[in-house]
Amino acid sequence: MSWRVVEENWTLAQINQELDRLTSLPHYPRLLILAVVSLAGASFCRLFGGDMLEMGVAFTASFVGLFIRQEAMKKEFNPYLCVFFAAFTASLISGFFRAIGLGITMEHAFTASVLFLIPGVPLINSFSDLIDGNILNGIVRGINGFMIAFAIALGLLGAMIIYRF
Repeated sequence: MSWRVVEENWTLAQINQELDRLTSLPHYPRLLILAVVSLAGASFCRLFGGDMLEMGVAFTASFVGLFIRQEAMKKEFNPYLCVFFAAFTASLISGFFRAIGLGITMEHAFTASVLFLIPGVPLINSFSDLIDGNILNGIVRGINGFMIAFAIALGLLGAMIIYRF
């Protein structure tokens, strides 16, 4: 849409009409989104070398972490706080299984449980803007991506402090 706005010189009314059309399109069910994102977290855990138990923990931690993020976004918390809450919750859950001795280390589940939060798109867009010469946009998007990464790191750190990893 952004390219069409520029190329076809859309008016503000056309932009609002297209935004209304896009927001009225049907969305995937929330439970499906939670399940598929969690399945991706479990798959990453397997790619990292985790076993079936760690995959289950990563699935559960990703599911609950994403649910917490969605709920925080609904309550209109600061987006960085939403990421922090999600990372903290996911790492608390995966760290719990390590703390009770269910798995040997659970390090694969611990690291994979927060990967759904990685700010790949903002960082890629930042790099693309910098290459295209849009320095200010690139810097702003890059800082946004690094703030998200920092919120993830703080969430992980909080759980690590609690469990004394």
